[in-house]
Amino acid sequence: MSEQEVTGSVRFERTRTGWDIALGLLAVIAGFVVLGHVAVASVVSILFTGWVLIAAGVVVLVWGLAGPREPGHWWGFASGGALLLLGLAMVRFPGESLLVFTLLAGSLLLLGGIVRVVAAFQPDAPRGLLLLSGSATLLLAVLILAEFPVSAVWYLGTMLGVSLIIDGVSAALSGRYRAVAST
Repeated sequence: MSEQEVTGSVRFERTRTGWDIALGLLAVIAGFVVLGHVAVASVVSILFTGWVLIAAGVVVLVWGLAGPREPGHWWGFASGGALLLLGLAMVRFPGESLLVFTLLAGSLLLLGGIVRVVAAFQPDAPRGLLLLSGSATLLLAVLILAEFPVSAVWYLGTMLGVSLIIDGVSAALSGRYRAVAST
């Protein structure tokens, strides 16, 4: 099973190995476990994101202090500080962070749904596909925002579980692209 794409002197080949199948199945199992505990998964995802932001902030701060003195290096220093502060806030206040993320996600879904529905009425647009996609996105946004703040308990965990299942099935069935040197 080989699907090829040629880019410059490197060829990318889609292959599926036993590891792809095994890791895909593990991701599917993890997805169902997450869906069984969406509230815990929501909080864990916020805490994980907070710790990643803390680590990134420290790295960028150290680079800003010890890195090359190029023009504008203070912007890197400032962004490292902002990442660090955001991460610390997320770890210190996971409940409030969960509320903010859910409200932001619901608002972005609402905006995306409106844009897709409006785009469906443009000339030469794939009207049916855009209306279906936009309507589904609007429905999800209304579901999240109408149930806010309760939706904060289940939204991120549900999205994480569904994403794990879809990614796992995809990896198990189709494998992944690997770079192969052209001959």
